[in-house]
Amino acid sequence: MIRFEIKKIFSKSMNKMALIVLTAALVIVCILTINNIEYIEYINGQKKVSTGIAAAQKIRDAKNQWAGPLTEETLSKVIQKNNEINSSPEALSDDYREQDKAYAKKQSISAITQLISSAFSKLNDYDGYRADSVTAEEVKGLYQQRIASLEEWLASGEEFFTDAEKDFLITQYQKLDTPFYYEYENNWEALLQNISTFLLVLALAIGFFVSGVFSDEFQLKADSIFFSCRLGRNKAILAKMEAAFLVATALYAIFAFLYTFIVLLLLGTDGSSCPIQFDMWRSSYNITFLQAYLLILAGGYIGTLFSSLAAMIVSAKTHSTVLAIIVPFILLCLFPFLSRIITLPGLCSFFPDQLLEIYIHLRYFVLCEIGGTIHNSVPVLLTFYLIVCVLLPPALYAIYKRTEIK
Repeated sequence: MIRFEIKKIFSKSMNKMALIVLTAALVIVCILTINNIEYIEYINGQKKVSTGIAAAQKIRDAKNQWAGPLTEETLSKVIQKNNEINSSPEALSDDYREQDKAYAKKQSISAITQLISSAFSKLNDYDGYRADSVTAEEVKGLYQQRIASLEEWLASGEEFFTDAEKDFLITQYQKLDTPFYYEYENNWEALLQNISTFLLVLALAIGFFVSGVFSDEFQLKADSIFFSCRLGRNKAILAKMEAAFLVATALYAIFAFLYTFIVLLLLGTDGSSCPIQFDMWRSSYNITFLQAYLLILAGGYIGTLFSSLAAMIVSAKTHSTVLAIIVPFILLCLFPFLSRIITLPGLCSFFPDQLLEIYIHLRYFVLCEIGGTIHNSVPVLLTFYLIVCVLLPPALYAIYKRTEIK
């Protein structure tokens, strides 16, 4: 039965077209992600800009000269290197083309100098040139400065946080392991920044695939035959549910894997152990790029399951494939617009579309209080919707089982 239901799903011409569109989206997003990497060099005085695979190899070689723990000694050396470049004839020239040559020499230390600038800027007012005025002695207090900047910002009253939330954020900052481990990480930054868009397309496509599972019999006028069969109101329904689950899971796993595999194969796997603070300085999550990526994938999968289950419930209740197809669009595309209208940011942060915006939750302070305890939003968001996804299948089964034949 399950195999038959799966064949029905993939035999539809519209679903075959959706598969082609999804594959095209995969190729486009992979190209955009890979071309995010850029490297500038000067050959015989001529500027050459590389992008994609070629750039990744060059910038990896340049950055990995500094690979290892960012200790006080390493940070001081970076400041010395930065000062050396700033004092070069190219940097001091009035000719912007000569200044560009000096800037190109900073690419090997750019991620570290950005980290230094973030630490010594105000938390909500980043100054990209701040590292140029930090001394080799001052930079040794980089990790302590991160905590001090947070405390200063929280005390300023620019944003409202309760005392419990302030204590939570400060504690999270204090728990971050230091010194940071550093190596080439542009690949993971590109991967994280583009994955949310692709997961949205993937979730909508999967919702399209499974939206007709429970309405096909009504569209074909075969509902009376289906429900009059001996197994029509039990095993046949379970077969539909299992087929939809397998298709949704398989499509998500295959396309998410392909995106990850292609990008990391071409850009390299280095940097997975680097803390996400290289890309999200303010983040209150003490995790690596790899862990952040897994959280984003988990959120995407749960969001896909939730929207697909909601679509199937509408399909089972209304017997309309068209209405079912609309459901994922409402949940994942319309809700972001509602969040701009509804002035309840706490509520909007837990709309189902946020499952595909885990990257944003990791980047900014999104907190919630449960039982008097403050938590980061991502674990709560994933846990809540995972529980909902477990509760929806019995409801779907009950709705379809009680269908009346007309």
